[in-house]
Amino acid sequence: MPSDYFFIDNSGTKNVSEMPIIKAPVSNWSAFSSSQVVMAEKLNVIETLKSVADPEYISNHKIQRGLVSGKVKNVGTVYEPDIETLLISQPQFIFVSPYKDNHYERLRDVGLITIPDAGYLENTPLGRVEWIILFGAFFNLEQQAIAIFKDVETSYNETKAVLSNITHRPTVITGYLYQDIWFLPAGESYIAALFCDAGANYPYSHTKGTGSLGYDFEKVFIDTYQSDFWMLTVNQPNSFSYDDFKAMDVRYANFKAFKESTIIYSNTYNSGYYEWGWMEPHTILKDLAKIFHPDIFGEHNSVFFNLLNK
Repeated sequence: MPSDYFFIDNSGTKNVSEMPIIKAPVSNWSAFSSSQVVMAEKLNVIETLKSVADPEYISNHKIQRGLVSGKVKNVGTVYEPDIETLLISQPQFIFVSPYKDNHYERLRDVGLITIPDAGYLENTPLGRVEWIILFGAFFNLEQQAIAIFKDVETSYNETKAVLSNITHRPTVITGYLYQDIWFLPAGESYIAALFCDAGANYPYSHTKGTGSLGYDFEKVFIDTYQSDFWMLTVNQPNSFSYDDFKAMDVRYANFKAFKESTIIYSNTYNSGYYEWGWMEPHTILKDLAKIFHPDIFGEHNSVFFNLLNK
């Protein structure tokens, strides 16, 4: 079988002859996540994307214009994809997130091929970016994808190396209460790795796991109220301020970072952090490093994270 054919074990079969086959380069596929659209942009294959789920989370102008003209099909949500529309679109494969996998059995039942995109499960910033190499293989663009990854890797590691021997490492916390639970990244997570590489100390870096910790307010306050910085992501169509944050819970004003105006934030409504920030961990790293160590990275132009203005 030529190298530009892929066997896809879509049903658990061990028999290669029964597996569906995808021929590269792919000319018609479906994206169930905005991060996959970013990979298509990076590799300049956006015109091959013929159908998408949850288009309201996709900012790419070509896709939005395609949705208006009908060249790109809206297949609904990832939880309730429109099978009829997908069958009309005839994608060679659908890129899906495995955490929603229990919703996709009926897609496979009608002969649609699903490929898991598990990049979000990676617990290192560069590990997430490396998924572009798998994606590139479907378009015979492995070498271009490797080059993109290597550029990001080099930039990330250069910044990390500069900070590896610093003597002062400020402390940083993140998150806030959600339904009386404060969710924080565990010590082996993506965010914990970013904090460490950016030259900061994270109070829960000693904890095990790559997912989230769930604590009550009192524990987090006792553990972190003296932290030098506090990183937040918010989603607001308008501006966000310290007063807005205090309005969420007046107790936030008792933290050192609130009192000293050292809250770091990204407004994901317009920053692109969740859509394409994962593809630029070198930029996020330098954003954080500039805030933690302005004497070293003061000239960097921040993209995703800034200090919150009063």
